[in-house]
Amino acid sequence: MDKLPKQPTTMEKLPEELLSDILIRLPAKQLAQFRCVSKPMNALLSQPSFIKSHLHRSIHNNDEMFMVFYSELCLDGEIPIIAHPSHSPDIENPNFINLPASLTIPPGYTHSSILGSLNGLICFAIWPIDIVFVCDPIICIWNPSLNALRILPPYTIPASLGFEGIDLHIRFGYDPETDDYKVVKFSRLFQRPATAFESYFKEWLQVEVYSMRKGSWKLINDRFPSHVDWISDFAGLSIIGSDGHDGHIHWLCELNGKITKHAIVAFDLATETFGEIPLPDSIPQYKKDRTKLLGHLSGNLCVMSYMEDGNMEVWVMNEYGVAESWVKHHVFSQFSGNIVPLGFILNKEFLLQGDKNRLALYDQIAAKVKSLEVIATSRFGFDRVKIVSYVDSLVWIAPAN
Repeated sequence: MDKLPKQPTTMEKLPEELLSDILIRLPAKQLAQFRCVSKPMNALLSQPSFIKSHLHRSIHNNDEMFMVFYSELCLDGEIPIIAHPSHSPDIENPNFINLPASLTIPPGYTHSSILGSLNGLICFAIWPIDIVFVCDPIICIWNPSLNALRILPPYTIPASLGFEGIDLHIRFGYDPETDDYKVVKFSRLFQRPATAFESYFKEWLQVEVYSMRKGSWKLINDRFPSHVDWISDFAGLSIIGSDGHDGHIHWLCELNGKITKHAIVAFDLATETFGEIPLPDSIPQYKKDRTKLLGHLSGNLCVMSYMEDGNMEVWVMNEYGVAESWVKHHVFSQFSGNIVPLGFILNKEFLLQGDKNRLALYDQIAAKVKSLEVIATSRFGFDRVKIVSYVDSLVWIAPAN
C-alpha cells in the first residue's frame, strides 16, 4: 500500500523557538490578531520575554519613526497624525494611526497634550476649554499598533481647590526593575498675592503615581523639591519620547534665590523618590541669553546649551547621577542666524529649528545639514506641534485584573 502523503505541519506544532523566530518578524498589529487563534498562541505572544524581544528587534532594525502631532493631538480627526520612518524622514504616512473609536470625549474638552512616548505607548491628556481654572484632565495611555487605549481613573488630589489656578505637571515613564509603566503627577496652587512681598505660588502638593501594572493611583511620601521656582516642561515645539525610558524622569528647573540658578530634578520610578543633578560646571548659569535644554543621546542624559548667535554645546552624563561624569561631546559653531536645538531623534540625528521656522536634521558623522520640509508650520504654527518618537510595540495595556 502506498504511503499517504505527509500532512503539512501547522504553525502551532512547530518548535516554540522556531515559531518565536518567525513571529517576531511580524508587525504588532498582525500579531495581536494571532492571539485569538488559540490559547497556546496567545500564551506565547503574551510572554514578557517575547514582547521585549519584539520591541528590541524593532529598535535594532531601525524601524523607529517619529510622528508629528499638530495641535498636539488631533481630536477631531480633521488634522492627520503624520508618521515619518527613521530611515527616510522625508516620507510622509498620514494614515499610519488614528485615535481609537472607543475614545469618547466629553463636551467642553477640546485641548490635548502629549505627556510621554515610550516603547510604543503614548500617554496623553485631554483638557477642558479653560485648562487653568476648571476641572482635571482625562489621562490616557495608548498603543497605536494594537489600537488599544486605557483611560486612567481620576487621581486623588483634584486640580480645582478654590484657588485662582494651578501649576500642574504630569509625566510618563517606564520602570525596568518592575517592568511597569507609571504616570507621575504633582501640582501647586497659586493665587494673586495680597502684597508685593508674598509669593504667587503656594507649596507643592503631595505627589501621586499611577501604576499601569496595578491599575491605580497612590500618594507617595516624597515631595517635589520646595526650592524649585519654575519648571521648563515641553514648551512650544519639542521632541517627546527620549525621557523616562531608563527608570528616571527629568525636569530642568529654575531654583529659588536672588541669582538665577538651574538644576535637573530627577524622579526615580523604582524608589519613587526625587533627587537633584547639577548641571556641568562649565555651562554659564546666569547668562540670560544662554538657553538650556534636556535630552538623551545614546541612552545617556544630555544637556544642550545654546546662544542666539548659533553657538551650541552638547554635554553628556556618561555615568548617571555622577556630576563629575559630564563630558562635552559636541560643539556646533558652524550655524548662522537664530538656531534653536530641539534634541536628538531616531538614529541620533540632531533636529534644529532655524530661521523662518524651518526644521533641519544635522548628521553628526557626515557633518551635513538637510532640510526637513515635512511640517506644515505655516498652517498650524510651531507652538502647536509636537514631535513624538515611536516604535512598533506589543506592549499590552489592558486593565489590570
